[in-house]
Amino acid sequence: MDHRLLTKIISTVGEEVGNLNPRLALAQLLLKPLPPFVGSRLRMFGLRLAGFEIGHGTQFWGMPIITGTGAITSRLHIGKHCLFNIDCIFDLVDTITIKDHVVVGHQALIITGSHVIGPATARAGALKPAPVVLEQGVWLGARVTILPGVTVGAGAVIGAGTVVARDVPANTLIAGSHRRVLD
Repeated sequence: MDHRLLTKIISTVGEEVGNLNPRLALAQLLLKPLPPFVGSRLRMFGLRLAGFEIGHGTQFWGMPIITGTGAITSRLHIGKHCLFNIDCIFDLVDTITIKDHVVVGHQALIITGSHVIGPATARAGALKPAPVVLEQGVWLGARVTILPGVTVGAGAVIGAGTVVARDVPANTLIAGSHRRVLD
């Protein structure tokens, strides 16, 4: 085999698996087969073994989808007695902080990475990370999307399907989606 081809193959494989977190991959492999609502504390334990900071009494009714590159285990902080329903997605481009007693519904999506708007030829410009914080006692309904840079105040409730693009004051209820053209 040509030396240049072998070097190219090794380089390509390194690029493709360079962000693999072996401990997380093992936890996902072992725990993914569990059906929803079975083994919720086992999932929490597996995620802790993978290196994530998760408080006592927290439960995962399904294995979350976790994305991001680099040291993702240092970017997720989950408090005590939280509850996560099935198919939650955590985008760990930046930090997600979830305080105590937070409940997250089915297929909720927490995103910490976006892009600056580029020129017309390539609108998704440079990566623009921003942290997300869910304060104590927050409840996110099913399929809620939290966008980068948002803080949801303590005791706030976000109705199912809501897209949250700016901070939510404490002890408020928000729901729905208001679409408008932005300049």
